[in-house]
Amino acid sequence: MEMQFLHDHMETEQVLSARPTQAVVEAEVALPGGLREEARVYYADAHADIQRGEVTGSRVTAEGRVTFQVLYAQGDLAKVNVLETTADFSQALPLREENAQQASMLIHPRGEVQHVSAKAFNGRLLLQAIVNLTAEAAQPRTLSFIREVAGEEGIERQVQSLAVQRAVGEGEGQTLLREEFELSDVLQIKETLFATGHARVEDILGGADGRATVTGTISLEAYHTSDMPGRPLVYTRHAMPFEQQVNLSGALGNALSARSSVRDVAVLSQDGQEGSKIMRAEVQLHTEITAVEDGQISALKDVFTTRGDAIETRSQQVIYRTGMINEQAAESGKAVLVLPEGSPRVKTVLLGFARPVLVKAEKINGRLAAEGILETSLIYLTDDSPVPVSIQQEEPFRMVFSTQAEPEDALTLSALQVEPSILTGDRVELKYILQLEAEGVRKAAAHILVDGESVQAPEMEKGLTLCFLQQGETLWDIAKRYRVPLEELHRINPDYQEQPGMPVIAYKR
Repeated sequence: MEMQFLHDHMETEQVLSARPTQAVVEAEVALPGGLREEARVYYADAHADIQRGEVTGSRVTAEGRVTFQVLYAQGDLAKVNVLETTADFSQALPLREENAQQASMLIHPRGEVQHVSAKAFNGRLLLQAIVNLTAEAAQPRTLSFIREVAGEEGIERQVQSLAVQRAVGEGEGQTLLREEFELSDVLQIKETLFATGHARVEDILGGADGRATVTGTISLEAYHTSDMPGRPLVYTRHAMPFEQQVNLSGALGNALSARSSVRDVAVLSQDGQEGSKIMRAEVQLHTEITAVEDGQISALKDVFTTRGDAIETRSQQVIYRTGMINEQAAESGKAVLVLPEGSPRVKTVLLGFARPVLVKAEKINGRLAAEGILETSLIYLTDDSPVPVSIQQEEPFRMVFSTQAEPEDALTLSALQVEPSILTGDRVELKYILQLEAEGVRKAAAHILVDGESVQAPEMEKGLTLCFLQQGETLWDIAKRYRVPLEELHRINPDYQEQPGMPVIAYKR
């Protein structure tokens, strides 16, 4: 009977990734006061919102917007104001060499602000943000492979089972959340300046209607001016639960992964009933969901015959997705800031800020160790002046997280709940929560047979042959070389060990 090569198809994905790239985003805005009025910057923050990404040829083009928020004073240096402005940007990220492709496709880049600077000059604010950009996407791919060879006796098969994961549905949605928070009378708040927000996903539920529901909590940190004696600046913290529904295109699969991010926060404080103070918050929340399906594929890794015609095959290496990770982890840390020489001594600490810059990540004993620089900002009052003092310093940090994340994943660090406290007149301690967000795709590589044909077998000598295992060889390689059944080779070599130099007896009948 003639040999038959039975083919099958593998639905998998090719993972496209770009090389990490930095974008320098600048903005310039006029201050409301006169040119001759002295202006001072106390703190500058920025948030990147990546709105669109597209793969074209060998690069990814990311388009987005940076929102700057600056605490400053002009004229009266004791009166702190806030200025907010935005700047659009577009940045090209080169694809990694192994990912070059012809067709265009949409992609979702990630952007994280690594550094912010602000300078007052001639009645204007000069702003700059350095944004770290990464991008990764999965492109559907169908591969044809040999599932079985039938029709002849004496066929030896080496079968492999591949655990393959692929995306079967995805969706994204944006919603505007509104909430009111009562502010304590003790704080004597005059005006709310600005707020920052971080979203944490806590649960994902899939529905039969093709929609998924994501629930979680947004942590808000708001900064205010105050009438409290000696405390012109104060901060408050608020928790804002959310529930967002997202329509999925495709199937629900057997696992869902979601990522929610705060794109914008608007806050306003107003007088409430009986002299109370209310803060109104509007948060623009963006959520992305991916539905994946796990599958098992049985494919031939190698095949040969022990009699009759031989088989000539062609193999191909395939890199396929086996899983994905989307995790959040948090650990507490602290840093002791020593004021620069010549700085005024601290009487009252008003606000403290911290921005972690990741420099190195490594896996140690199943945990992820992250090292980097903590960019800190401190606003405080001295003994002899109502005008705040601001200093910026860099402190090294090292934090170990219990997570399944790997160093090559997309890692984002945020410092939350920064608490400053005075140790001495020239030392301030910052306590904070370092939050890690990790996203990544797990991949594996395998060689599969994609084509084959029967050919005339070469003449081989019959009888016993003694050979020695070479580096990288297995008993399968010996069986294939001499066209003998693998089971028989195991039977006549009961003490076989897979190590170079091992003697192996082959008997060709």
